[in-house]
Amino acid sequence: MNPTLLHTLDAQPLAVIGDIHGEVQALDALLDQLRRHPETRNRLLVFIGDLCDRGPDSVGVIYRVRELVDQGRALAILGNHEINLLANDAKDGSGWFFDSREASDAPFYAPFIRASARERPEIRDFLCGLPLAIRMPGLRIVHAAWDPASIQAIADFPCGRILELIHEQELNILKAARADDLHARYRAELERWGKQLEDPDDPPPYLDAVADFESLEQRLNPIKRLTSGIEARSPQPFFSGNRWRYSDRTAWWNEDPDPTPVLIGHYWRLFESPDQGTAWRYGRLFEGVAPTAWHGRHRQAFCIDYSVGARWRPRKSPDRGPENRYRLASMLWPERVLLFDDGARIPTIGNAPAA
Repeated sequence: MNPTLLHTLDAQPLAVIGDIHGEVQALDALLDQLRRHPETRNRLLVFIGDLCDRGPDSVGVIYRVRELVDQGRALAILGNHEINLLANDAKDGSGWFFDSREASDAPFYAPFIRASARERPEIRDFLCGLPLAIRMPGLRIVHAAWDPASIQAIADFPCGRILELIHEQELNILKAARADDLHARYRAELERWGKQLEDPDDPPPYLDAVADFESLEQRLNPIKRLTSGIEARSPQPFFSGNRWRYSDRTAWWNEDPDPTPVLIGHYWRLFESPDQGTAWRYGRLFEGVAPTAWHGRHRQAFCIDYSVGARWRPRKSPDRGPENRYRLASMLWPERVLLFDDGARIPTIGNAPAA
């Protein structure tokens, strides 16, 4: 039976690794920690997506992960940043891959290693072969949101043909966006306000077509829902991820009816409150939730993204604190223990019951 975009896995010990975002030193440190202990040395590694963008060496991260996958020691699923790359959607932090982003990314993220002409097709080929989600007895793994309708939509789609599905979904969105000339108005707003969309000090007005088009994508595209989460139109624009945004992330796990534990990344969890004035819009999703606590309707969800992708901030502005306030985590399963790149081992709390 050919593998599909929903990968099924037999029950076994795992180390599920959060978003890396090109922070190769953090990845190497975490892999070293996993190798030090007999009980973690040989378990299967699962990378939860967002291997690339913003950090100093996305190429190095992807090649390390590819080697582990080729050796049969790891699995990896796609995150929204990998989907952007495959869709040729050059966004913030992707200047290591897309020439069009190199100059605009340099003030924030440089120095960063750029993919060579030889490496780019190799990277695309590797990412094209990855699934979108993993299901194991008693455990679900997805980058951003386990949305049942979206899981069903991709469950039988063959791995290795993700580009076909991306193209199919793009056509569906464009067809739906013909109503009221939405796509034309969306493109016109991007053309008119594109520069200001990435300027925190010069916000554009509320761009209704951008908001409506992005909401349409989130409603209709199962790839978007699985890798970017469930979003809702924001009543006001807000600046996050070096861009003015018009749709806001929601805590979908509070409405998830399935008590089966689900591991996710994507949501920029923190161990401490952000600095005053820092645009950590998404941190509010975890208000009232301890940094090592399970969350959701059944305490079934756990986000293992501890914002290592923000290490560029203190590198550029040391007054923002040490780089290690942003961590790379792995979830040891079935122990439900966190192991970090600095060697800290912390049990999680409020565990969901075994499914």
